[in-house]
Amino acid sequence: MIPAVVIVLLAAALFIAVQLHRRRVHRVVRGRAVSMERLWHSWNAMNDIPATERSAREALLAAIDSGDREAVLQSLLDFEATLSKAAEPMIALRKELMDSVDRRLLNLEILQLPDEVKSRLRQQSSEMLQSDPQARAYIAANDLRMAVLREYAAQRFGDRTDGDWFDVYLKASRLKQKGARNFIQRTLSGSQSSADDARYQTMTIVDGEIRARLLKMPAGIPFPGFASGTDTKSGS
Repeated sequence: MIPAVVIVLLAAALFIAVQLHRRRVHRVVRGRAVSMERLWHSWNAMNDIPATERSAREALLAAIDSGDREAVLQSLLDFEATLSKAAEPMIALRKELMDSVDRRLLNLEILQLPDEVKSRLRQQSSEMLQSDPQARAYIAANDLRMAVLREYAAQRFGDRTDGDWFDVYLKASRLKQKGARNFIQRTLSGSQSSADDARYQTMTIVDGEIRARLLKMPAGIPFPGFASGTDTKSGS
């Protein structure tokens, strides 16, 4: 049986291919001038936004201490500097958002592992976050960074709409989450089979193909059936 994630991703791939064929968009998007620092302060000020969005932003900011918020801002400023050198800044920004989604998935899955497994992993790798509170703080900071990057993409490139490429990638992330969890646990326990390896390789290949196609989508294109499951505009 073909995994559900593969079916959904292939369906998305077909839709993307049709859209690209119809529109034949082959241009580099330069975008409008936007200051990351000004956007950061405006986003945190929460001026002129609906109450639901305000509540979501307040909840996200409450989960992050002031030191981590400053670290997020510095990371955003550093990333903005790299965009000034990118040949295709919108594509570079999308790649960064995709990487952030992947980092979120990985750290969430690590948190779900049994305590003894997490402990063994952390002992084996000093690069891993060494406690659950650290991991949760990292995930919250990553969520904040993604929310601001999505706002930056919207203001600079018009690259945000409900059910767009980002929501497709989020949906794919949720669909592959169970498969990733099972693969991690089986690998750590030494019980993975050749079938497990084959399924994971298939998922990885399809994910890479979808990622490549999503990077080519024009800004502001919604996908039928892909309503936003996460309010990325408000930072939740």
